[in-house]
Amino acid sequence: MAFQTALSGINASASELNVISNNVANASTTGFKQSTIQFADVFATSNLGSSSNAIGSGVKIAGVAQQFSQGNVEFTDNNLDLAISGQGFFVLNDNGNSVYTRSGTFGVDRNGFIINPELQRLTGYLADSSGNITGARGDIQLDTSDIAPQASTEMNFGVNLNASATVPSAAVPSATITLGSAGATQVLDDGDSPITTGAFNLVDNFGQLVTTGQLQFTNTGGNNWNVTLAGAGGTSTTAAMTVGTTGSVTLTWDPDGAAGAQESIDLTFDTAGLTQATGGGNTDITAVATGAVQGNFDVTDAATFNNSTTMTVYDSLGAAHLATVYYRRTDIPNQWESYVYMDGDQITGAQANGSDLLQFSSTGDLSQINGVTTPPASYALASYSPASGSSAMNLTIDYSSLSQYGGGFNVNSLSQDGFATGRLSGIDISDTGVILARFTNGQSRTLAQVALANFGNPQGLTQLGGTSWAESFESGQPVVSTPGSSSLGNVQSGALESSNVDLTEQLVKMITAQRNFQANAQVISTEDTVTQSIINIR
Repeated sequence: MAFQTALSGINASASELNVISNNVANASTTGFKQSTIQFADVFATSNLGSSSNAIGSGVKIAGVAQQFSQGNVEFTDNNLDLAISGQGFFVLNDNGNSVYTRSGTFGVDRNGFIINPELQRLTGYLADSSGNITGARGDIQLDTSDIAPQASTEMNFGVNLNASATVPSAAVPSATITLGSAGATQVLDDGDSPITTGAFNLVDNFGQLVTTGQLQFTNTGGNNWNVTLAGAGGTSTTAAMTVGTTGSVTLTWDPDGAAGAQESIDLTFDTAGLTQATGGGNTDITAVATGAVQGNFDVTDAATFNNSTTMTVYDSLGAAHLATVYYRRTDIPNQWESYVYMDGDQITGAQANGSDLLQFSSTGDLSQINGVTTPPASYALASYSPASGSSAMNLTIDYSSLSQYGGGFNVNSLSQDGFATGRLSGIDISDTGVILARFTNGQSRTLAQVALANFGNPQGLTQLGGTSWAESFESGQPVVSTPGSSSLGNVQSGALESSNVDLTEQLVKMITAQRNFQANAQVISTEDTVTQSIINIR
């Protein structure tokens, strides 16, 4: 009996050494999970059970269980190498059969499918053409085709215009009125009173041109006259003068009236050259005023504008175009003009001079665009047809982030929604398994999301070799979801999970198994000696 008992012990120790040697052999195998052998004692029993003084009959192997503890994560230079930090298994397609692994050594085959060294395909949740995860599961395939261009439709300018900026080519308000031309006699006939000159131009404090200015002379008796400014809008004082005596007259003109924002302007003119006639029909008087409106904008003359900013936009063929916006302050408080040029050609604005008017409030916020109250702080530009042969470009400018504060001209942000064609330049995988394709045009697109599976009893999985497992009745059905959800761990890109074998622990177990083997062998040797002694009894 002792022979059989000791032999079972030897077999058990040999099996334990086999398990240990397999663990040691796979100490460097990616995703490998060490095994632990489990023993149970053996008793001879009958239908009535075993007696209280029964002696055991040895040992048997109760099972070999894999330990799914976390292995160390080691980084690599391959973005497609994946390590799971936490629970879960990668789901692979092996010719239509689902297998599961912790080994994330992946690459790409000639068709763009992500595969492992066993040519099994990684599966996950697929994305549509717009990069939205659909929830449909399948083999993950990397789309290496070029991304089509997208024409720009909107330009966003996050710009601050300097509230303290000077007005370029500023207007010169009217200050002097000249009666008649040099050397010409100016005649007032009291029989024609009241007398009004022909219309002449005036420039107010805001640089606005008034073309209907007139002087009105009214005789008050003899050579005495009252003179006032008529037809120019606003209000004007009336001045008294005497022909032949008064040398000059000053009128005070308030272009927008007492309730307006403009200050009054003093208009002075020389009356020394006036003569007077009687009887009617002899009046001969004209007037012209000084003053100049703001100088014209000239894209080639930096003195005619304050600032400019440029961004690249794209047509329907993906060709790049340079859009430049020039800003210049006007004489009207808190008002700016903007001029838009595309590849050096002006896109005509809503105003007569080809600009668009930007009006700001007293707090620096944009309040009007071309006289239309904001919000919305955007407007459509005239259509532009590029020379590249693409479709016409219909652009909208968004000024939601435009302001006019002190502190200088600042470009805080520039953006537009178009892009050129792009080639695949790289792949990024997030910790939630989202696979993002990066293209040479700066765009990115979601291709898929890696799926992970977990089981109620991972130790019940069936080993297939190649560090992969199959579902079994003991493991239960897989629960498949995205990394980081439920009880599933996260995914680390550019890393691999090492074997969880602890070599020191395995060496200690090896010594123990060796000792057990030797002890059981000694039992057989002892039993043999005892048996030989019995045989030798005479």
